[in-house]
Amino acid sequence: MDHVLKCTKCGFQTVDFSSFRCSRCQSILEVKYDYAKMRVPKALWGQRISHEKYLPFYPIDSFKVKLNEGGTHLSRRHEEGLGQVYLKMETQNPTHSFKDRGSSVEISRALELGFDHVCVASTGNMGLSIATYAKVAGIKATVFISKKANKKKIALIRQSHTRIVRVNGDFNKALASAEAFARKAGAFVCGDYHYRKEGQKSVIFEIVEQMKGHVPDFVFAPVGNSTLLAAMYKGLEEFRRFSVVNRIPRLVAVQSEKCNPLVKAFKTGKPVKYMVSKTYADAIAVGYPTFGFEGIKALKKTSGLGVSVSENEIKDAVTRLESEGVLAEPGGATGYAGLQKLLRAKSKMLWNKKVVVVITGNNEVTKYDI
Repeated sequence: MDHVLKCTKCGFQTVDFSSFRCSRCQSILEVKYDYAKMRVPKALWGQRISHEKYLPFYPIDSFKVKLNEGGTHLSRRHEEGLGQVYLKMETQNPTHSFKDRGSSVEISRALELGFDHVCVASTGNMGLSIATYAKVAGIKATVFISKKANKKKIALIRQSHTRIVRVNGDFNKALASAEAFARKAGAFVCGDYHYRKEGQKSVIFEIVEQMKGHVPDFVFAPVGNSTLLAAMYKGLEEFRRFSVVNRIPRLVAVQSEKCNPLVKAFKTGKPVKYMVSKTYADAIAVGYPTFGFEGIKALKKTSGLGVSVSENEIKDAVTRLESEGVLAEPGGATGYAGLQKLLRAKSKMLWNKKVVVVITGNNEVTKYDI
C-alpha cells in the first residue's frame, strides 16, 4: 500500500522507511496511508480467518517470513451478569503471544529494505518472537533485555542462538540501548514502533470477522507499551472507513497497580509519566509506554476505560483461567483480571453486553521450542 511515515508530534513526513523515530524531534512515527489508492478485494471477506489475509492493510509488499501467526480462536464463555463473553486466544500464536503478528510484518519489512540484522528491546515475549522470526528469515538478531527479566523467557530466547545483551536497568533502559546500537551498527530496529503497530491490527480485524460483523461492546486488553491498544483503534477506524463496521467498541486498558502509568494519565488527564515497575507481570512491566499518548487517544475516542488491578487480582485471574483449561501468564491474563474487577463491583455498564478479552500471551506455563 502507498504510505509515508509521519511524526506523531511535529507532523514531519518522510519516505526514509528505515527510520524508527522522527529525524527532527525524535518522536514516534506513524504509518500514513493513501486510502484513496487502497483496494480491498471483495473476496477478502470470504477467506478463512488469518493474519496473512489482511495484507492490503499492512505497509509491506508481501510476507517474506510467516509462521502461521494469527487465526487464533475466539472462545465463548459464561460470565454471570454478562450477555456474551469471548476470549481471544493469542497464546495460540507460534511463540505463544500476540507479538508474532507484529514480528511477521517487521521482519518482512526489514528484508524488503535490505537489512540482514535486526535488534529489539524486550521484557521477554517480544525478544522471543523477533528471535524466532529472524532465525527463520536467516538474518541476525540482537535482543536487549533487563538483567532482572524473566529467566524462563531468556532461556527460550537463547534456544534460537540469538545474541542477548543484558541491560542493568528496566525495559526503557533496554530500549535506549537498542536504539543506540541500531544507529551504530546499522541494524533495523524492531519492537514497539510503527511497523509492529500495523501488524497487530489484525487482532481486532479477526475479532470483528469472527463475530460475523457484530461488533462487541467492550474489548479488554492488558497494556504495557500500549501498542496493541493503539493498533486496535487504528484497525477499527480502517474497518469503519471501508464500511466493514458502522460502529466501534469501547476499549478497556488494564494495568497492574504496580505499573500503571497509562491508566493514571488517562484518569487524571495529565501526560504519561515514567514510573518504576514493581509488577510481577513482566510482559507488561513498562514504566513509560512508547505508545502511551496513542493509547490514551484510543480510550478517549472510544469512550473507553482505564482499569488498575492488584497483583493478587492478576494471580486470581491466572488461577481462574487455568482451572477452566486456559493457560495464560500474568501479563496475558491482566485484561481478564480487569473484567473480573468490574464484575465484582457490579458495574451496570457491562450488563447484557458483548465483551471480548484479549489473552495476550503464555510463555511461563508451557515451553515453546524454537
